[in-house]
Amino acid sequence: MRLLSPLAALAPACVLLIASATLAPLAAQTAQGGQTQAPAASAAATTDTAASGDRVVARIGDDPLYLSDLIVEQLALPPQYQQVPLDQIFPQLVTRVIERRLMAAEAERAGMQDDPDIARLLRRARDLVLLEAYATKHIQPLLTEAAVRARYERDHTGAGGSGEDEVHARHILVKSEADALAVIAELNGGADFAELAKTRSTGPSGPRGGDLGFFAKSAMVPPFAEAAFALQPGDVSGPVETQFGWHVIKVEERRQSAGPKFEEVRDQVRGQIAQEELGKILDGLREQHKVEIYTLDGKPVVGPGGAAPASK
Repeated sequence: MRLLSPLAALAPACVLLIASATLAPLAAQTAQGGQTQAPAASAAATTDTAASGDRVVARIGDDPLYLSDLIVEQLALPPQYQQVPLDQIFPQLVTRVIERRLMAAEAERAGMQDDPDIARLLRRARDLVLLEAYATKHIQPLLTEAAVRARYERDHTGAGGSGEDEVHARHILVKSEADALAVIAELNGGADFAELAKTRSTGPSGPRGGDLGFFAKSAMVPPFAEAAFALQPGDVSGPVETQFGWHVIKVEERRQSAGPKFEEVRDQVRGQIAQEELGKILDGLREQHKVEIYTLDGKPVVGPGGAAPASK
């Protein structure tokens, strides 16, 4: 089961596996001969399993190392290694975890966990794991495909969609304002814009009758875009100067472009929902607990995010 990291969910497409919820299904996949199948362990190891059916692949003293530990270990590797079949990096993962546990056990025997700085780091690591587990439990059920699609429909399609406004325009590019005014005079006299563009425009779109097709405002230099988007279909602009010369613009059509496809923004939408739900959880927890925040010089912070301690 893929679980969303609430911290990573603040950005799109950030999903990870929380060990406690993934060990059994992943171990089962391995036992059934999936792509993550590991090399055969010793006879003693293969008969020694966790309650979930997980397989022991090594021992450090009396401390068992399970196959599911390796699967989680692989998920912590850079993306390119997460896609490698487990059996290809099995020895390296076993060695990696064994060495880490040996060093950690030795550090504990030396009492290093009691060092204040190390204790803070351990507290932080514990907090992060518990935060992700708690938030995932409460947020994951809300991230169904139906819920994500409903949010997509609300935000990216229809009248409330996020498609950009676009115009279909033609232009005639000339060298001077006087030339632009002369073009406008011809148009006012009944000349066809497209035909005039073919003979008078110095731009590359001239042979096409000055046709620029549909474009968003961000696609053009600001003076041109401002003038074009101020026009209604059939309107012709006055002279517009840009670094390319002087333009006379005619808008043919206006439309709102189609928003992004669902598949393109699914992870982004999931992240937005997760962020909102995480915010609700945190707001509720703040209401349940007394939180006091102080500045670096020890003064109480009053207002959003901090509450002054009650005066005695």
